[in-house]
Amino acid sequence: MLKKLFAMALVLFAFQSFAQGPVISAKDFATELKTNKDLVVIDVNNPELYAKQHIQGAINLFVKELYKAGAVEGHLKPNEEMAAIFGQKGVSNTAKIVVYEDSSNKHNSRVWWILKSLGAIDVSILHFNADELAAEKVALTATPSTRKATTFKLSESSYKSLTMADVQKLDKGTLLLDGREKEEFDGVDAARKSKGHIPGAVWMNYKEVLTLTGAYKSKEDIIAAAAKFGATPEKPIVVYCNSGVKASVLYIAFKEIAGFQNVQYYGGSYADWSSNPENPIVK
Repeated sequence: MLKKLFAMALVLFAFQSFAQGPVISAKDFATELKTNKDLVVIDVNNPELYAKQHIQGAINLFVKELYKAGAVEGHLKPNEEMAAIFGQKGVSNTAKIVVYEDSSNKHNSRVWWILKSLGAIDVSILHFNADELAAEKVALTATPSTRKATTFKLSESSYKSLTMADVQKLDKGTLLLDGREKEEFDGVDAARKSKGHIPGAVWMNYKEVLTLTGAYKSKEDIIAAAAKFGATPEKPIVVYCNSGVKASVLYIAFKEIAGFQNVQYYGGSYADWSSNPENPIVK
């Protein structure tokens, strides 16, 4: 009887851990801060926001530091360069890492995906909620923090972005989801310079998988939200947005939290697709 109860407890624990995916709660984060002196906390906000307030001990790595200069928005620097940046900031591939931004899960999710694609072993996403952090006595400060430079060693990863050529050859049975705002999808957002969307794409705003406060929804709620757009756990799905930021939210929600079996990520997204004048764009 005891063996059966123990086995059931293990199954329940595994399910709960899986349902949570890479998201770490404020309570668990506070515990890590107290017990793990080597914990690496990365604030991905812009430097101005970081300078006003951040979690004590967090280093600042603005997501745009990882972007390559050029006409195509959000194109990432070569892996070797990004690994060097992380290493210079004091982030190794073997460290336990927590990434966060101010009250959103967009750019920290993008940095989470980048870290995983470079071979980082243990990366968690923290939703920044000042009330929850205060309740757990997590200190905030305006004093900047730095870490001693280290080595971020690149390694093979299963987290790979589709290329433009991959998207051009997508099977008709694949559901292509556009996570941008509706105006961008429709091609009427002059500010974002969007002329429309990739042919065959279905619009699903990335906020569908987030709560009103910007936190990730539960596994059950994500599955329910996805179903409204034809996305189911077994269906082949590709997610994209403008430059890979919002699409990373959909990817994590589907693949990491809800457990969808076949989700792929087009990191270059619309910015990459539209950079080729021969690629069709639909309004």
